[in-house]
Amino acid sequence: MSLYTVEIDNRIYHVNISGESSTVNGETVDADMLALNHSGLHLLRYGQHALELFLSSLDDETYQLLMRGGQRIVSRIAGRTRKRTRADEAGSKMNALSAPMHGLVVDVSVSEGALVEKNQTLVVLESMKMQMQLRAPRDGKVARVTVQPGSQVEKGTVLVQFE
Repeated sequence: MSLYTVEIDNRIYHVNISGESSTVNGETVDADMLALNHSGLHLLRYGQHALELFLSSLDDETYQLLMRGGQRIVSRIAGRTRKRTRADEAGSKMNALSAPMHGLVVDVSVSEGALVEKNQTLVVLESMKMQMQLRAPRDGKVARVTVQPGSQVEKGTVLVQFE
């Protein structure tokens, strides 16, 4: 059983996923999600409808959700279970912002030496006609920016390094 609180466009939804059934705000919904690849592309099926979406992790409990033909929707999902990461992975993740997928860098809104706040948008990445805002994992000072608008990057490429 997974319990989530999802915020979409300033509206709160309480989602409970248990085996074959799901509820949203206490009402049963006929929905399931199928992963289409390992880069975050999913198919959300609900009733007679289907919707492609891209889901990427921003931190242990925050995900960015892109859907509806490129419209950005940022969702906070607070679950009872957290991702299990090794201590060294967690430490390096906090010192750098990496590309969650391959794509084209559309915008870089930070420069070396800049002070940034946690969740501040630093880079906008486009993939499959969808744009994703990549945000700072913590407060800090930017040590290095390794990309510029127009750069093609692969999944895992370090985009911004923090001191």
